[in-house]
Amino acid sequence: APMALQRICDLTVHKDALYAAHARQPLGIDGATITRYQPEQPKPFAVAFDWNRPGEPTKGGGAGQGFLRVHSIDGRLYVPDADPPYNGLGLAEYGTEGYVFVSAEDGHFAPPRYPHFRPPAPPDLVSKGHDERVPGKPPGAAMPAWGGAAVLPRAYHVIDAIRYRGHLYASTGSVPPKERAWSGPSPGALHMAAPDLARWNYALGYPTPYQNGVWRLTYLTRFKGRLYAGIQDYDGRDPNSYVLFAPPEGRDVVEQADTHPVAVPGIGGAMTVRWYADRGKLYWLAFGLAGRDMKLRVTEDGDHWKEIAMPDGAGRPTDIVRYKDALVVLTERSLVRVDGAEPLVLAEINDKKSPFVLDDYFCSAPLSVYRNELYAGGQRDGALFKWVPEAPAPATAPDAGAP
Repeated sequence: APMALQRICDLTVHKDALYAAHARQPLGIDGATITRYQPEQPKPFAVAFDWNRPGEPTKGGGAGQGFLRVHSIDGRLYVPDADPPYNGLGLAEYGTEGYVFVSAEDGHFAPPRYPHFRPPAPPDLVSKGHDERVPGKPPGAAMPAWGGAAVLPRAYHVIDAIRYRGHLYASTGSVPPKERAWSGPSPGALHMAAPDLARWNYALGYPTPYQNGVWRLTYLTRFKGRLYAGIQDYDGRDPNSYVLFAPPEGRDVVEQADTHPVAVPGIGGAMTVRWYADRGKLYWLAFGLAGRDMKLRVTEDGDHWKEIAMPDGAGRPTDIVRYKDALVVLTERSLVRVDGAEPLVLAEINDKKSPFVLDDYFCSAPLSVYRNELYAGGQRDGALFKWVPEAPAPATAPDAGAP
């Protein structure tokens, strides 16, 4: 794929195209692009959004340092900027600020603004009769809303985005209210989008009371009416595995009092890599900070977890998705079906170096179902892989796995 960088961190289907989020070394080395794949096109791969900012000074991080997620939400694509150039370009907050890039309904992104590759203007959420100058269209006719960049004031990093109870939230590491950037506490935080999407403001932080140190809320999911968020404690001291938010019925906005840290027995501190909700179960891929080993676990009630062991030699799991009538897990060296009595290996990697190596806490090889075929994202050269089964595949089912 063009400008694919080293890693594919996420795959999402939108408007009959497959979108890939790319990084080199997330939160560490410049490089952030979104590519679009449509196999019937003369050039199947195209750059959908480029945040590499060529020619700009590189000191202090001149480009985005990784796109970790691309989500299709309410008919548009949302891409959090994991580590923005120069800690933000001063659109709203000169201490630090983050961004979420939002596409138009057709999946196209507004390009960076010239000069100096600044973020695009805020996204347009609704049609406003802005097409008077469009040839062939009557004045005031409804036109699709366009894309742009939402600003998250005081956010150092923007990891993920999700819709929950009618509102859009982003998980971040941020500067809390009344504190100075780059001095004092740096909690993980949720930012909530304003109705016009232009700004996503600080809603709550974790941990509280605020402590000296660096935290981030990471990957997000919904399950049984709750919102779940992974935790990264930069110093590795936090005993909690994740945070769940459980507002009472009848209230649609998450508040600080809804925050419930969870220390899973036998695991304690953990670094969440992926969540996946499917058919009344929630699957959780996470590193345990004590053993630093990646495990796949499942819960039916949202509280009690059971490990799903991988076959010997399969390597560590990187993603899980429903493909046709099977629940499949990608590991470093295998594709494994896990919904039977015992795990079943469907395919193996025999090369000495696997394209799905797990060597980054923020980016693991993703899976996605596109046009009823199974795709995986590589971690060495940005390659996209399609699984071609040797035997007939299970019965057909719709695409699965998109949030």
